[in-house]
Amino acid sequence: MSETPPPEDPSQDSEVPRHVYDRDLRLLHVAATLAKAEAWATEHWSVVEIAGRKVVASNDYWYLLFAAPEKLGYSSRDFQARIIRQDRVIALGRDPHASPRYP
Repeated sequence: MSETPPPEDPSQDSEVPRHVYDRDLRLLHVAATLAKAEAWATEHWSVVEIAGRKVVASNDYWYLLFAAPEKLGYSSRDFQARIIRQDRVIALGRDPHASPRYP
């Protein structure tokens, strides 16, 4: 999703699942790694441009994504994704075992 991946803490387990949420914090997908979570979001929304990426907190990233305008029939082409490592999901009080919309 980006040329330079966000810094990961090497002392943490890199195989902890990443949870992908949309702008309304609906759980969409759970991936094994950050790279797989980014790849899933890119494919899911047919992303053509990453307009921004912000580090919200350690292992918690927010993305502004632009999709191809006529590809999926959405009324908007901008999407927001938040990719959070499972330990951060727990810290935010979200259910780490919730069923994602797109497993």
